[in-house]
Amino acid sequence: MKLYVTPTSPYARLVLIVRLELGLADRVDLVWTRTRQAEDPMLAFNPSGRVPFLHLDDGTGFEDTDLIVEFLDRLAAADGDGERRFVRPAFDGAGEAGYWAFRRLEMTARSMLDGVSVWGRELVRPAGEQSPGIIAHERRRAYRLAGVFDEIVRGAPEHDVLGGPLNLVQLLLFCALNVRTRLPDFDWADTYPDLAAWFDRMQLVPSVRDSAPPPGV
Repeated sequence: MKLYVTPTSPYARLVLIVRLELGLADRVDLVWTRTRQAEDPMLAFNPSGRVPFLHLDDGTGFEDTDLIVEFLDRLAAADGDGERRFVRPAFDGAGEAGYWAFRRLEMTARSMLDGVSVWGRELVRPAGEQSPGIIAHERRRAYRLAGVFDEIVRGAPEHDVLGGPLNLVQLLLFCALNVRTRLPDFDWADTYPDLAAWFDRMQLVPSVRDSAPPPGV
């Protein structure tokens, strides 16, 4: 099977981390692509052009990040001990309350990732086509949400989600914060030093470190 990704997509980066974390690098080949090129051969079997896109050997395609993560999680579980790593609550033994606490943080991190992605896409438009209102709105939202997670890192009850085993909340948040390389006005690390320290620790995780796009792709 092949995983189609672009070097700038934070959603692709998330799936790349999961691929390595689950030990599936030998089973899932990477194909670096450029979705804005009309002649891209991927468009023949992925007409939406969205990435990441997982193309199975039988021709089946998955174009949604959550869908790909769940598929890879199930695949690795079937090959191993049956335990799923990512599509499950991070609050083991915490019951119903723990499940909803995790999902709430997952959706908050997802909102941040979606928002900074909109911000980034707006900036690649020609200057005359950009919306200052959208840019300002997403910038304010990104800073608000960064503040939420900075408080969590500093010891709110949900801290274990960000400090425990790698999970979807951590990956969504890392990928959202990492978009700062494309957003010159998103200097969240200076504003939230505790969150910056967490981000630096995340960069040392082997699957996170090794999922960075190679130079020149």
